[in-house]
Amino acid sequence: MDFSHCAECVILNQCMKDTTSDSKTAPFFIPGGEPGILLIHGFLSAPDEVRPLGEFLAAAGMTVYGIRLRGHGTIPEDLAQVHWQDWVSDVKAGLNRLRKHCEHLGIAGISLGAALALYVATEEPVEKIVGFATPGRSATRGIPPPWIAHIAHAIPFIPKIGSDMHDAKARRERFIYRRIPLHATAEIANLFEALEGRLPEIQPPTLFVHARHDRVVPAHTVMQIAARLSARHELVWLDRGGHSVILDSDRQRAWQAARSWFMDTRFSTA
Repeated sequence: MDFSHCAECVILNQCMKDTTSDSKTAPFFIPGGEPGILLIHGFLSAPDEVRPLGEFLAAAGMTVYGIRLRGHGTIPEDLAQVHWQDWVSDVKAGLNRLRKHCEHLGIAGISLGAALALYVATEEPVEKIVGFATPGRSATRGIPPPWIAHIAHAIPFIPKIGSDMHDAKARRERFIYRRIPLHATAEIANLFEALEGRLPEIQPPTLFVHARHDRVVPAHTVMQIAARLSARHELVWLDRGGHSVILDSDRQRAWQAARSWFMDTRFSTA
C-alpha cells in the first residue's frame, strides 16, 4: 500500500479545543494530507513535548494530532487518580478522531507514549509505528507493580530530581511535573507487564529511535524489545542527548528518521 500518495484528508475548520488555554498543555491538531500521525507524549509531560516533531511532520504534508494523556498537563494530583487503561483509551480515542479525517494512520510516542503506541497497535489498525526512547519492564528496576502500589499508600509523591537532557534551553522550557505520583508509577509498571506479552503480536513496521546515553531507559532495553517483535523493525541510534530524544541535542535526526519512516512506502502493510 502506498503510504504517501493517498486521498487528501478532510481539513478541520478549527483546531481542537481543550479545557486549558495553555499552549504547552493543550492537545493540538495540524490538518494536512495523508498519512495521519498520532503523537503521544511521555510520562509527567504534556503535548508540548511532541509539538515540534508534529510541526516538522506537518511541514512534510502529514496530518498530525498530538493528544494529552489523562492526568497530564494539569497538576500531579490528577495523575495520581489515573489507571493505565485510561491512557490506552485516550490513545484509541485519538486514533478514532484522526481516522475521521485520514485513511492511513501512523502512531509515534516517546517513553510512556512509545509503550502505549506499541500496546494499542495490537488492538487498532495502524500502518507504521515510531517509538522514541521506548521503555520496557526493566524501567521500573524490577520492582513488582504491587510493591510500588503498596509504597504509594505511605509515600504518595516523590520529587523528580535531575534530568539527562543535554540541551539546557529545551530542559528549561518544557512542561513537566516536579513531583512523581507513585500510584502512576505503579500503573506504568502494570502497562509494561501487559505490553511484554504482546510484543510478538505487533504487526506494523516499527522504528525505534534511541539515544546511546539515555540514563532513563538503557540501550539494552530497546534492543530486547526489538528482538521480540515479529514485525519488520529498525533501530536508529543517536549519539547526542539523553532520554528526551525529540527535544534534545539530536532532535533533528530523530525527527528526520520519523519523517522518513512514515513516508517510506516499502514496508507499509497491505
